[in-house]
Amino acid sequence: MKWFMKMFGFKSGIEKKKDKLKKLQDKAFQAQRNGNLRLAGKYFLEAENLETEIIDEELNNENR
Repeated sequence: MKWFMKMFGFKSGIEKKKDKLKKLQDKAFQAQRNGNLRLAGKYFLEAENLETEIIDEELNNENR
């Protein structure tokens, strides 16, 4: 069933969060590069919180 979901572009909750994490990390990198450290810090904090959620969900899925 997983191959069917991937074939049509459906993503699980964890995959969506990983995509959002990558986008946040890219935004933080660009903000830092442009010298806007306050905005970069905001993005890094959001990314860190999201990363923690992803890890918790993956651990919960493994324990099932």
